[in-house]
Amino acid sequence: MSMFSKVKDLFQANIMDMVNKSEDPEKMLNLYVDRAMEEVRNFHIQVTRAVADKIQLEERIEGLSKEVDLRTGQATLAVQQGKDDLARTALTYKKQAEASKIDYESQLVDQVKVVEDLQENLRVLTEKLEKAKMERNDLVMRQRRAQTMKNANQAVSELTSHDPLADIDRMKDRVQRMEAEAKASRTMVNTNTIDEQFAELEKSKANSEVEDELASLKAGLKIRLEKK
Repeated sequence: MSMFSKVKDLFQANIMDMVNKSEDPEKMLNLYVDRAMEEVRNFHIQVTRAVADKIQLEERIEGLSKEVDLRTGQATLAVQQGKDDLARTALTYKKQAEASKIDYESQLVDQVKVVEDLQENLRVLTEKLEKAKMERNDLVMRQRRAQTMKNANQAVSELTSHDPLADIDRMKDRVQRMEAEAKASRTMVNTNTIDEQFAELEKSKANSEVEDELASLKAGLKIRLEKK
């Protein structure tokens, strides 16, 4: 299975299934995309080599064409000077160059087709890689959003299982109880104050009676003295 098939299968998986797995979906997606990028880079190297081979064939064909022209000129010059053996040698080299040229031209036809196919495949792979990157980014955002929703739901579930309002109600009861105790304490203070006031009144009354009796004794004593 190629890396792009792996990425495609992963992209078709349900995002929630990925979230529930122990592996980190974001890290795995980045890993798959990185591997796909490495495949594209390696394929690009193959295309570059194929293009280089094509250029090399073209250069050899051009060189052989020049050699054919050169050997033709040499053979013509040799014939003009009556050197048939030298002309034959030049023509032999010409024939060899022409044969090699035909062979290279045949290879060039095949190589051109190979380069065209490789370049088209590279274009398709590059497009798939860009699409994979976009879908990777989309899935990462969806995974993060799903994780956030999951955490929020867990928080709500915890709040549901332990209602904080119940704690507030308990604290409310405690405060109300403290307020009642404070009121009771204040009533006791007020009661003590009234009792003390009555005690003072009783004490003042007793003192008044003592003074009255003393005054009466003094008055009686004075009357008796006057009679003597």
